[in-house]
This record gives sequence, structure tokens and C-alpha cells, in this order.
Amino acid sequence: MKVKNKFTISNRLKAYLKYIASIVIMNTLKIFWILPINKNRILFFSFDGKQYSDNPKYISQYLHKRLPKKEIVWAFLEPEKFEYLEEIYHLVQRKGVQFIKEFVTAKIIVTNNHVPTYLPIRDKQILLNTWHGGSPLKTVGFSEKVPVFYNKFFYKMQNRKYSAFLSSSAFMTEEVFNNSFGYKGNVLDYGMPRNAILLGPHKEIINKVYKYFGIEQNNNCGIVLYAPTFRGDFRSSRFLPSKMQFDVEKCVECLNQKFKKKFKFLFRAHHTMSEAIEGNSVIMATDYPDMQELLCAADVLITDYSSCMGDIALMKKPTFLYAPDLESYIQNRGFYWDIRSLPFPLSQNQNEFYNAINSFNQKRYEREVDKYLLRLGTYESPDSVEKTVSWIINKLQ
Repeated sequence: MKVKNKFTISNRLKAYLKYIASIVIMNTLKIFWILPINKNRILFFSFDGKQYSDNPKYISQYLHKRLPKKEIVWAFLEPEKFEYLEEIYHLVQRKGVQFIKEFVTAKIIVTNNHVPTYLPIRDKQILLNTWHGGSPLKTVGFSEKVPVFYNKFFYKMQNRKYSAFLSSSAFMTEEVFNNSFGYKGNVLDYGMPRNAILLGPHKEIINKVYKYFGIEQNNNCGIVLYAPTFRGDFRSSRFLPSKMQFDVEKCVECLNQKFKKKFKFLFRAHHTMSEAIEGNSVIMATDYPDMQELLCAADVLITDYSSCMGDIALMKKPTFLYAPDLESYIQNRGFYWDIRSLPFPLSQNQNEFYNAINSFNQKRYEREVDKYLLRLGTYESPDSVEKTVSWIINKLQ
């Protein structure tokens, strides 16, 4: 069947004008280059200033321990929410003139997402993109099922800015950075700093999560974390309609019977998604500041197409995929993998979902997870933070 060309003259023109506007703004902002680069300044921001989380968080914490006299700056959309960090970091508003000044004068810039295309990078600056999808399923960039014409310009401008990408696996490097982003530059095969805590002892973190949510901790209690990804795009993200959502109480009942625990149900929405889930026993965890800490505390994960499945797989914890909109998602977005080949039990309706829980086999699951990590060519390691910080320190010399 012949596919219609979605790149209409109007779409092409809009993309080209957007590209020209970005170039003009970027060149205009180069006026700030009259300010000298501060060799002691390292700028961090996570999810474009929304959070203190992910790889940038763990890198900045370890960097502060190694070099406490360096000026570490964090940029947030709402800095007032993170005032507790002022004892160790300098906080700035993510948008505005002050942020531009920090951006163009920092020796090192660390983020986990694409940076605004209009911000200029100098030759002597170092921009490290740690990315946020450690083991991707849904396609991005040039690999998306429905192409975006502007990507041709977007990734051209983005890739010129980066000094390096931080990679979690050989698959991530080849399929995502090289093929989907068109990036051919330096890649650090150190693994994700955020996942180092998953590979080591983390009893204190588990205690912290239980205390935060007021859950009584004992041998009979368990946590199930539901962390779905978004639908649509980052401009109009959404969740499953209520008629497609599973029954939370029924889910908890099945988990209690299968794993012989009394489960508490935590729901965490994607950072671009508005919350939408029903159930009297739901504990909202979207505002909890660290996803990896939630994964440490969770006994079971439920997701759909989120890369968090690959993170928790490092601990061999049971993970279930609930995807009632699978066919439409594949058609609109596309996957790197055949989702049915993954080790995580997949369900497209509620009956399949509850049966998947009841029939779960831990030993078989662990064998399949090992095969999955081998296919990825994982780089994950307990010393990923140390390797990354050592690379940064070397660039500060």
C-alpha cells in the first residue's frame, strides 16, 4: 500500500521558518559570548528544568563530593520548590536572561534531554547529554513511525552542540543515538549513573520511600508501582481513557494472592503527562522526586512502553506490561523491538493481565531477562557515576 506523503508544502515551510528563526535567535544570543567562560562552573538541568532527578542528579551529587569547591548550578522552572538544595548548589530560573548567562559561561553543561536549539555552544564548552531512556522500546527521532519533517533541521542543530552522549548499552548507541538522532560523535559507554543504586545495596532508600508515603514496613507489605508512559507527544500528552484502565483493587487482590503480600499501589505519571487513574487505594507518586528510588522500593512494576522496564530488570523484579492500546500505539509510534519478544508478560485486556499475574514464574522470568540484557549489550555498572564524573573532571583540567 502506498503511503501518502505527510510532508506537505505547508509543513515543510513551517519547519523551515522555525529552523531559520532558531538560527537567528542563536546567532543573536552569541552577544553573551563577551562574558568569559567560568572554568569552575558546571550547569545541570533535568527534564528541561522540571526535576532534580535522573542522571544529572546522581552526577552532581558525586561531583560535589569529589570537588566541593566547584560552582555547581542547577536550573529549575520553579526554583522555589528546590530551596532545600541551596546549601550545596546555586539555583537559577530555567528561563530568562540569567539562565542564558549561566548557559553560555559554564565550562560544563549536563542534561538528560535535548537542549533548546536556539542556545549557542562555544568551542571551549563541554555539553554532555546523559539522555533519559536507558533501554528504549518506543521509537524516537528519525525512527518514528509517523515522521516529523522538522527533525531534519532539529537534529542537525542538536548534534552540533554535544561533546558526548552517555550510553547505557550498545543498542542505545547504535539504534538511538546513531540511527534515530543521526549523531556520529563521542559516546561514553559507562552506563546510566541513575542505575548504579539499583545494582548495589539500597536498604536505606527503601526505608526512605516507605516513610515518605507513610507505609508501615514489615515482611508482609509490598509495593506495586504503576508507571505508564504518555500517549501523543510532549505538547499534548495524555494517558489511557478510563474505559481502558484496569481495576486497581482487582490488580492488588491478584498480587496479594500470587506473592503472599499485602500490596500498596503507587501510581507515577510520566513527566509530560497529566494524572488520570481511578481507584480508592491509589497512592499518587508522580511528585516523588526520584524514579530510581521508587524502583528500589517496588516489589513489582506495571508499565506499558516505558524504558523503566529495562531499569528494574537489572534487579530481576517482576514487571508486567498492560497495553490495551497496543495496536494503535504501534501504528502511530512504532517500536525498536517486537514487544512480544521481551521477557515482561504482556497483556492487552484485563483478563489477560490478571492471568499473567497468576501464572508468573520467577525463575523463567530471570532467564529471559538475562537474554534481554545480552541482546541490549548493556553497559550498566555500579561504578557508572564514578566513570562519568572522572570524565567531567578531566574536561575541567
